[in-house]
Amino acid sequence: MGGYSSGRYRTRNQGAVEAAYRLDMRALRRAGFIRPNATTSGSWGWTCRGQPSGSIGLSIWIGAQGEGEAVLSFSVNGQPSGQRVAIVSTPCRYGGRRYYFLCPASGRRCEVLCFARGAFACRQAQRLSYHSQSEDQLGRLYRARDKARARLDGGGDRPRPRGANRERLVQRWIDLEEAADDLFAATAIRRFRLDL
Repeated sequence: MGGYSSGRYRTRNQGAVEAAYRLDMRALRRAGFIRPNATTSGSWGWTCRGQPSGSIGLSIWIGAQGEGEAVLSFSVNGQPSGQRVAIVSTPCRYGGRRYYFLCPASGRRCEVLCFARGAFACRQAQRLSYHSQSEDQLGRLYRARDKARARLDGGGDRPRPRGANRERLVQRWIDLEEAADDLFAATAIRRFRLDL
């Protein structure tokens, strides 16, 4: 039985989390669907490049002790379908409660349910992995470099860094760029016997 040089063997995984429709408990709570001693109903939708790509009907009941249930209504291949998912909670240290879905397939607590093979379940039960879990070292360096560059440019609700923070971030970006170039050259030499 041969060994693997690095990383985890991932051929058992069936796809990427990023490509699946996800139902996030934290987003539902921010949207007002999670309210103790109440039942809330509505629809939840997803977009792809700014265009609607899918939606489901939701009815969520939360009891006084933090227990509850979500009833999901959706269609699979044009056929109406539905699923019930239990909701549990744990008390927070400084008051309030943290809510979780109870995965229908594995029974584990999770904050995100992914849709695959006609049902919602946690990513482990759906055998989904994150893109970053399948990246090699060079891919991780490129991603870190791009993240540092985006932080330098500012954007969104984050202003461009100034002073010592900017200098530190510029140096990090330069270091990551050099490390990526060195690793790319070493990989090309090793794989293609090139002399760059």
